[in-house]
Amino acid sequence: MAVMSRISRREFLQIAGLTLGTLAFTPLSLPPGDSSGGELVARATRFGIGVLDNPDPGASLVRRLVRDEVVAVREEVIGPNGPSGNPRWFHLADGFAHTAYLQPVRDVLNPPLEAIDAPGRLAEVTVPYTQSYEQADLSSRRLYRLYCSAVFWVVGVVQGVDGEPWYTLLDERLYKRSYVQAKYLRVFEPAELEPLSPEVPLEQKRIEVDLAQQRLTAFESGRPVFATTISGGRYRANPPAREGKTWTPIGQFAVFQKMPSRHMGDGRLTSDIEANEFPGVPWVSLFTMTGIAFHGVYWHNDFGRPRSDGCINMRPAEALWVYRWARPIVPLTFYSEQRLGTQVGVRD
Repeated sequence: MAVMSRISRREFLQIAGLTLGTLAFTPLSLPPGDSSGGELVARATRFGIGVLDNPDPGASLVRRLVRDEVVAVREEVIGPNGPSGNPRWFHLADGFAHTAYLQPVRDVLNPPLEAIDAPGRLAEVTVPYTQSYEQADLSSRRLYRLYCSAVFWVVGVVQGVDGEPWYTLLDERLYKRSYVQAKYLRVFEPAELEPLSPEVPLEQKRIEVDLAQQRLTAFESGRPVFATTISGGRYRANPPAREGKTWTPIGQFAVFQKMPSRHMGDGRLTSDIEANEFPGVPWVSLFTMTGIAFHGVYWHNDFGRPRSDGCINMRPAEALWVYRWARPIVPLTFYSEQRLGTQVGVRD
């Protein structure tokens, strides 16, 4: 076997965002007092992911994962032969799988809140996935499957048919209520969502996106304070109008509107996990009027390679950092008002 460079458990947890609840911004290590325990786990976000006998695109196939299969991860390694841009592989019990469609996940149960004040609270899914229903009843109509790190508006607490507390969720796009067992979601504390470095003047904050390198860097007064790999769209200086939403535009922009939770996709009410529906996309910071934004993703883990339809895909914890750090400072509402904020430069 070729020599592989290993990533430590501490680095893996920081990358995975497993401590999102306590993360402000610690680029190289976990926050003090972290007690994340247990084995590392990941969820297959699509059918047919290959488990190979070596961390190499040309290695022999051992088996294929099915969608939403949850697997234990022994370690993350860097494959000597890539793929280019994202050479990260997960070492599983029976082989190696490329990280592109394996989402690092948690499996944490939470004490439910007894009540939710108006207009609601934001909460994240803390298990690999759970199910939402039309009523607080496991026998009622199934709606969306909710995935780890997705963020939703919780607008109430009810007692389910099972006698357990359920949260009432409100979809900000369809304005449709659904219900989910409360223990699978963690409600954010207000302090976790407060603005970062609000004292820094507007003109002293700037975000640079390098699409060739698939990298984002944030600056304060010309000094880099944050850098990470991202997944942007394909890039071209002047894309055809009909393809404008599949390319990340090049140029100078500004963050102007934020949504902490956004239902992306076709906007249909369905339980089909293969439908083009992505409820609860977390920490959306819009910077073009055509809808291009920074936001977290839970449907892939392929950072370092172009993967989106134009937006800047980020790890959820890192998208939250950008959401809190970038101007404008806005209240936590479904849709913030539009105001000129942090400058964004995108280059190829």
